[in-house]
Amino acid sequence: MIQIDLKDINPASEESLLDSLNGAIIDAFSPFDRKLAEWTMSMADGSGYERISMRRASEDELIRSISMLCRVIHNNTGLNTVILMDEYDRALTNAFDTDSQTKALDILGRFMSATLKSNPYLQIAYITGVMQVAKAGFFSGMNNLTVNTVFSSDSDERFGFTETEVMSILEYYGHQERFDEVASWYDGYQFGGAEVYNPFSVMMYIQRGFVPDSYWKDSGRNLPMSWMIQRADSLGLQTIIDLINGEKVVSELHVTMSYEEMRLSNSVDLFSLMVMTGYLNAMPLENGLYELSIPNREVRGIVDSLLSLNRRVGDELFSMFNNAVLDGNVDVMVESLQSVLADGSYFTLKDEASYENIILTMMHGILNGYRVTSEKESGNGRVDLMLEPRRDGGIPIIIELKVADSGYDLDADAIEALQQIHDRKYYLGMKGNVILIGLAFWGKVVRGKVDRIFL
Repeated sequence: MIQIDLKDINPASEESLLDSLNGAIIDAFSPFDRKLAEWTMSMADGSGYERISMRRASEDELIRSISMLCRVIHNNTGLNTVILMDEYDRALTNAFDTDSQTKALDILGRFMSATLKSNPYLQIAYITGVMQVAKAGFFSGMNNLTVNTVFSSDSDERFGFTETEVMSILEYYGHQERFDEVASWYDGYQFGGAEVYNPFSVMMYIQRGFVPDSYWKDSGRNLPMSWMIQRADSLGLQTIIDLINGEKVVSELHVTMSYEEMRLSNSVDLFSLMVMTGYLNAMPLENGLYELSIPNREVRGIVDSLLSLNRRVGDELFSMFNNAVLDGNVDVMVESLQSVLADGSYFTLKDEASYENIILTMMHGILNGYRVTSEKESGNGRVDLMLEPRRDGGIPIIIELKVADSGYDLDADAIEALQQIHDRKYYLGMKGNVILIGLAFWGKVVRGKVDRIFL
């Protein structure tokens, strides 16, 4: 059996990728070093093995190194080889949307093909990773793959601790009373027909003295998701906020994606990636739809942190805007929005939805207490943004946006936006003090009007 661990492949440059791949191959060869010193090898294989060991192998020798080892094993034992390959997708994920990704795809794609496809001495291979990359994007030409995903029932309970196992572990350490805490933080993952706990986090929780925290953090895996969150539309951001707030969302999913498709991402691709990487549970429904939810408190905190990073403004400006919204202080709202819009490198300002996206991003700090809807049927029309409190005593907020035709129209359009809220009675059904906000945008310039009513 040959074990290949690709988690430390460094795709920063072609040189670093080949050098780190060489290191992973040396590690895969090392259990056979004594045998290789005794076994018969051809001159070419012996020279290749020596260059690999000395980190002087050519790119082609690295590509064919594992198939060469399989051949040597077969020639000396008569047996074909079992290959275990772990984290096959790590380098590709770490290189996502960088100049080095294309080269990483090429080199690692050829390495996989030589190891798994054109290797006559292979008995069976077991490959693990997070991303289920489409065949056209990585496993090109491999037609005999059997893929187990989070929806597969094969060995589903083996991907984590079961409830019975967690209870036994806590009993062993004398803290059965901690079960509810462990369940709220680390339970909720669904693999096939089994619900399991995150085994790494459970054991870290015990090791750290039974202190609940987010132990499962993987910045490399987060790169594509952070990239996609930054480009999410207002509907995608709104859905993530709903998920963070414990709601369940129904959506279609793309079970496989190529990396090129990820660059052209939409909300469905973002949710699909979150399911693949363990940030969302997905329960199959009818008609190709899935019920999505965040599994536990640990993951909820991680997703919330990723969304916080998406705001891309300083904490002071961020707090200033959110406090101004809750206070109904339109002057401070306009001032802080103006500062954000001044940095045009962060946002593409092309339509009303673009500005809506900015506002949702800026309001992340208070949205956990609200149910957020956009373009919602309310009163006698559709409102741009409606924030309904999740708890009694919260302040309902209605925001209507306008994109002005010129800078001269800004003040009039802000008044019109506010008047539209009144005319169409978007606030019907609300109770208590309601903040009404009309905002008008022209490029990077903003004007606003605010009103309060008591219902």
